[in-house]
Amino acid sequence: MEGNARKVYEASLQNDKELTYEKFKEAMTSHFKETPPFATEFAKFSSAVQFEFENVKDFSIRVQGLSQKCLESDSENEKVSEGFKEKLLLSKFISGLKGNIRTQVLIADPSSFAEAVDFALRVERSFEVASPNVNVISQTDSNAVEGVKEGFTKTLDLVLKQLEHLNTRIDELDKQRDIPENNYTNQPPSQRRDRKPLKCFYCGRLGHIASECQRKRRDYQQGGQQNRFQSYNQRSFDRQIQKN
Repeated sequence: MEGNARKVYEASLQNDKELTYEKFKEAMTSHFKETPPFATEFAKFSSAVQFEFENVKDFSIRVQGLSQKCLESDSENEKVSEGFKEKLLLSKFISGLKGNIRTQVLIADPSSFAEAVDFALRVERSFEVASPNVNVISQTDSNAVEGVKEGFTKTLDLVLKQLEHLNTRIDELDKQRDIPENNYTNQPPSQRRDRKPLKCFYCGRLGHIASECQRKRRDYQQGGQQNRFQSYNQRSFDRQIQKN
């Protein structure tokens, strides 16, 4: 044995005739045990506040544990009076409560820590009864959103169907306009209108327009509902080209 351990042994244990291994172990452990400074423990106690999702009971247990670490000592000279500890614990508990609960407890002016905890618990329960359940509100909002989405989907489907019907009607009118009159072939070449061959602006082939394009129909069926507005814009573009 050497160093500080030897010094401790020679100073307090060497002359103890009833020294045992257990007594020696306890003395050494107690002497060299690292304990946090009082200032550190007291700072934790004095800065304790109730967390947002911490209930009153859990906060009371936590702040009481912090007070025991910094206010209780094994040394007779450092022991704090029970009355002072009670007042300090009561003051810290009330000041650390959430604002809405703290106000009610301050008005009640409890005389002990246990009384303050009991009153704070009753205030907390009263707030829980008066406030609506958060989960119920969330479920209600979720149902409302689903209802709006369903209504919007139905309205969108109806509008798309109306656009399809309108596009079909416009295509039929375009076809009727493109049919030559009966006397067209009997007119002299100088009186005939110079017509450009029909060209599909979807696939680029001659002989048909985009509204009759088989490739476009296949792409439309594969693309689904998301291409309906694009199809409508394409047909509008085709009609403008044919007019020109």
